[in-house]
Amino acid sequence: MKIIEGTGFAAAALLCSVSNAFAAPTYLSCELAGSKGTPQVFNFALDAAAGTFGVYVPASGSQRMENGTFSGGKASLNEGSVAWEIDIAKGSVIRDKRMVGEKDGGTCKTISQAQSGFKD
Repeated sequence: MKIIEGTGFAAAALLCSVSNAFAAPTYLSCELAGSKGTPQVFNFALDAAAGTFGVYVPASGSQRMENGTFSGGKASLNEGSVAWEIDIAKGSVIRDKRMVGEKDGGTCKTISQAQSGFKD
């Protein structure tokens, strides 16, 4: 009986690890307060399994995909002059505008891939 229970546990653990490895990317739309009173919107494609962090700016159509860091439910990206940190569970984003020494933050909501604006 113990062998079967142990085997079942091992199989369940393997299934969980495999399902996490093939998890779909998370798409978020985040709003940060703009300097002129209108919010700035940034969409993100976060893929922990692939290690990629995508940024899409709906206002300009600009899109980029970089290698990000994923740990403890957070995703981060250092682009040199700007760094991003997203707390996926809390739905919050911090933008560190290193070129001017300012940080700002905003809120995020989950969206679909179709709503994200990311092109393949």
